[in-house]
Amino acid sequence: MSDICLKLGPPLSIREVARMIGSSAWTVRQKYVPQGLPCLRSGPSGKLIFFEAQVVAWILTQQQK
Repeated sequence: MSDICLKLGPPLSIREVARMIGSSAWTVRQKYVPQGLPCLRSGPSGKLIFFEAQVVAWILTQQQK
């Protein structure tokens, strides 16, 4: 496994992120992504891909505000 994969953690779907946060996929897409939750779009209208380490770091930053 490459160093980048180890730093980012496993890729997560929007449903997995919603489960991690304790909300719905709709809330993740409509509220948290516009607030800056880091994600990668697989194409112009493709699905959103999240990486576990980035999601955790974003949550910790939000809790400190």
